[in-house]
Amino acid sequence: MIHPVVSPRTSLRRLRLPALFAVLCLTTGCMATGQSAGPNAQAFGPTVAFESVDGPPPQVFERLVRALEAESGAGGRSFSVVSREASASYRIRSYLSAQVRRGRTTIAWVWDVYGPDRERALRLSGEEPAGKAGRDAWTAADDMALRKIAQAGLAGLSGMINGTPAEPPPAARAPGKRGP
Repeated sequence: MIHPVVSPRTSLRRLRLPALFAVLCLTTGCMATGQSAGPNAQAFGPTVAFESVDGPPPQVFERLVRALEAESGAGGRSFSVVSREASASYRIRSYLSAQVRRGRTTIAWVWDVYGPDRERALRLSGEEPAGKAGRDAWTAADDMALRKIAQAGLAGLSGMINGTPAEPPPAARAPGKRGP
């Protein structure tokens, strides 16, 4: 059997495509989470990973992830959001549901935050008005409602990590109102 002679230059050309594919696969995780999940990630302070987001259909889930990426990158956060495959100081399990009341949709949300000891450290929750309900209540979950959920959740999480309470809702801050 005759073996063709392969020059080192030809060998390198054959490796370019598989090497490029491997690099693209590795960087895809960075684009999906907004942070690099690799060992050279530039995470600062405590790290947070979203274990799961249950409830919304795939298209709403994807828009929520984009809102979380935008809000977590919007300066002032004392923590980094990392891929769920990465080691993290805190892990979040999130639940969303679309509720229709009197023809209007509200997105109810809950974040269960688990600490390093795997015990629940905090439960954040809220509701965001999302507009008129159609045949599918999830179609009313617009980008603004998802962004407000991301903002409220990340603000509460930041408060827990920094040891400061989250900002009370506007009704609780109203002048002349006394607390219990």
